[in-house]
Parts: sequence; structure tokens; C-alpha cells
Amino acid sequence: MISLYEEFNRSWLTSCIGIILFCSGIWVLTSNEGRAVHHAHSLDEAHNSVFSLNPYTNLQREYDGHLIHISGPLIVEEPLTEPEYGISIQSVKLRRRVQMYQWVEERKPRDDLARNNPDIADYYYVTEWRDKLVDSSSFYIRHGHQNPSKKPLETHIYVAPFVRIGQIILGNHIKEKFTNYVEVASDGTPDNKNIKFHLGIYYHCENIWEPEVGNIRIQFYYAGMSGDPITIIAKLKDGVLVPYVTSKGQEIALVGHGLLSVHEMFAFEYSEAKIQTWKMRAFGMFIIYASTVCLGRLLRIGFNQVPMLHNNFLQDPTASSNFIISLSVSLFVISFAWIAYRPMLGAGLLLAAISPFFYCILSLYNTIHVQNNYYNR
Repeated sequence: MISLYEEFNRSWLTSCIGIILFCSGIWVLTSNEGRAVHHAHSLDEAHNSVFSLNPYTNLQREYDGHLIHISGPLIVEEPLTEPEYGISIQSVKLRRRVQMYQWVEERKPRDDLARNNPDIADYYYVTEWRDKLVDSSSFYIRHGHQNPSKKPLETHIYVAPFVRIGQIILGNHIKEKFTNYVEVASDGTPDNKNIKFHLGIYYHCENIWEPEVGNIRIQFYYAGMSGDPITIIAKLKDGVLVPYVTSKGQEIALVGHGLLSVHEMFAFEYSEAKIQTWKMRAFGMFIIYASTVCLGRLLRIGFNQVPMLHNNFLQDPTASSNFIISLSVSLFVISFAWIAYRPMLGAGLLLAAISPFFYCILSLYNTIHVQNNYYNR
């Protein structure tokens, strides 16, 4: 039988790629599970130490510096305005989105010539509304396709200086949590004759149907309208809501839309954390699976040198065997991350990780038992 060294020499490139993928997969899983455990610990700590307060009663100093839960309608004391466009809205944020009409280059390879020279291609130039500047100096054909080097007006977000729920003021970090933007429904025509209004968009151009390169158009969006019911879990400090820092150093500042209980707020946060964890977990497991595909022959030779695994890896590796190996390795890494924080979960994952090897041992035992019965007849 060929040795590990000989097989590695025969397939050194795929083996090296497999080793790199394996190490990368282990790193992704380890860092992801560490972050997940850290986040779960911080959420549990916050959940166990939060106090529910009525924001309309006199604040008691004993709650200062503690994590609190409040809910009620938003109160925005001063409206956010854009006088030139007739915009005035009482909201936590007002976003001004500026797009400029610019040249855009499209490259399409020539199928008939690309085989011999991949650099040969057809270049097309179209005009589009874009949020970011398009650098026309890098175009293949620059003549006649020049874009301005800067916008006359930039995208900007206005934030209300004073926002509160009852008597409790929202700090800057809490106000940054309002990110669900809604388009401002405006039907007002601006006084400036150079600005055209159509379907909620303000155009700085002569003809909105035939804009010129360099013309801009503007849309407005708001987030956190005054009067909207909001629930917040954050630290109360001198009458202002700021992020709460857990013993692990993680900041907790939760904002929910609607009048929600403490349990509902944390249930949503736990759910979001699980989704993000499983995304990275699946990515790490896929990388490890790809590594087992590259290292399949080396693994078969290595397993065949172990007596209890010999009978299960006589054939060339298959997709199912690669999947089982990658799943076992992934569960093994995940179990070690959780076993200290949640022992029962970690132990269950560890048992699942080593179950294929128990199956191999039982298969070997059954084979030996059958052979002994045959020879003892």
C-alpha cells in the first residue's frame, strides 16, 4: 500500500490547499463560536440585571448607572429641516440622499477573440444615476466621457439634538440605532425655479427627462418619527440613555419598534445572534468539507493505519464520507467552545462529534464476533 509520504508527493498541491483550507475552517469556527459564547454570556448578564421603569414618573437615583427597560412614544422636540426643499419633519434622523448623473463604463469580452487574447473586449458607455462618484480617468475611452470630480452636494444624515421618551433622554449612541429609513412623502414644490420636483424626487436640472452629466437629484428619508412607540434597553446615566457595558466588555443597547416586554426584546436579540452565528458556522463547515475533499486520499491512508477504522475506509473517499468527517471535526470544535459555558450542550455536541468513531468500533467488534463464531463451529 502506498504511504502517506508517497501520496503527499503525488498530490502535494491539492494536499497543501487542503491543509490551508482545514486551518482556515478551524479558525473560522473557533472565532465564530468564541464570539457566539461571548455574546450569549453578555445577553444573559444583561437579561438578569435589567430593571423596567416608567419613563413618565420621577426618576429615582438608585437606578442611575443600571441597565433599564423603558417603552413609550418618541418625543422629538425640534424638527429637522431642509428649507430649500420645503422639508420639515420631527424625526430622530433625516437622510438626504444625493445622486449624480454620470458616465458608466461597461466591458464585454469579445467571445470570438478572447480565447487568444483575454484583454480584447468591447467597451460601452451609458449614463446612470449613481450614489458614488465614478472615476472616469480610468475609462478605456476617456474622450467624451468625463465625469465631474466631485458632487455639488453630498449625501448627509441629520440627527435631532433632543429626543426623549417621557423624561429620559436618548444619547447619541442610542439615536444611531434608528436605521429603518422611510421615504419622506412630500408634495411641495420648491421655491427655487432651478429645482424640479417629480414623484418625491428633487432634480437639479433643466429637463428631468433628459438630464445632463453632472446633474443631481435628491431624495429624503426619515427614521424614528415623533410619536412612534419605541422600546429601549440601555444604561441610565444622569437621565440619559447610553450603552451598557457587560463584564465581558460588550456594549448592550437595544432598540425595538413597538411596546415590547423585556422578554420580547431579548428573544429577538437572541434570535438575531443565532442567525449570524449559523451563517458563519455553515461557512466554516463548508471550508472544512472542501479541505476533506482535497485531503481525501491522505485521510484514507491515515485511517487505514488505525485498526478500528481500517474496514470503514477501504474504498476511495466519497461525498458522504467527506461530509461525515467534516461534520465530526466541526462539531468537535464547536463543542469545546460551549462546554465551559453550557456543559450539557457542549457534552451533547462532543458526543455527536465522536459518534462516527463509536460506530467504527462497533462495526469492528461485530466483525470480530462474527468471525469468532464462524471459526468456533
